[in-house]
Amino acid sequence: MALCETLAKTHHIAAVYHRKLPMFPSQLRHSIQFERNGEQWGSANIPFCVQGDLTRTEDIRRVVEVTLARFGRVDVLINSAADTHFHGKLLELSFGSTEAESQLLTNCIAPMQLASAVFQESWKHERAANRESNRCVINVSSVSGLYVYPSIGQAFYSASKAALNFLTRHLAGELADYCVRVNAICPARFPDSVSTEKVVSQVMQLIASRVTGEVVEVSNRSETPSV
Repeated sequence: MALCETLAKTHHIAAVYHRKLPMFPSQLRHSIQFERNGEQWGSANIPFCVQGDLTRTEDIRRVVEVTLARFGRVDVLINSAADTHFHGKLLELSFGSTEAESQLLTNCIAPMQLASAVFQESWKHERAANRESNRCVINVSSVSGLYVYPSIGQAFYSASKAALNFLTRHLAGELADYCVRVNAICPARFPDSVSTEKVVSQVMQLIASRVTGEVVEVSNRSETPSV
């Protein structure tokens, strides 16, 4: 909600949800009134919510089509959907891998498919507009994709986020010729380990910047764990 609230001041927002409606005003929750720091959401800046399962290719295409029909363009793509569960030890993989495979699909493959769909439907033929609008992709990863936290069963989650970090750099290379930037942020668990405001601030900095291919840690860490 904090990210949408901040972005709504400068952007029109299309927000994708799966089963549960986001707890902010939208065309589906228009009657909800939220106030923060003395400011209320206005009818002109409420996010437009689109239902979809981002692990389904047909849903990804529909989300992009609906967004383009609604707003005519996509300047910023933020991939923040994730399966954050810890699915157990690698030594238990012989009992089944369905959950691990689903997590990899959600956390690192689906973001690339969504970026590809936006590219094919819009950015591919709009180099000048891409450059002028400073268009970009921001992938929300995790410090778990940078460091090893042993004995808590997060190997699959960590691997999915590490893969997302490398895919971010590869995608940055592929989209460079089309003047679209790609970066990732790797926050610690928020809001308890790092403030939500710090994470949102880093996202906004990357949107306004000109950097690409960066994977940025967002934490209060003073010591580096095992790599």
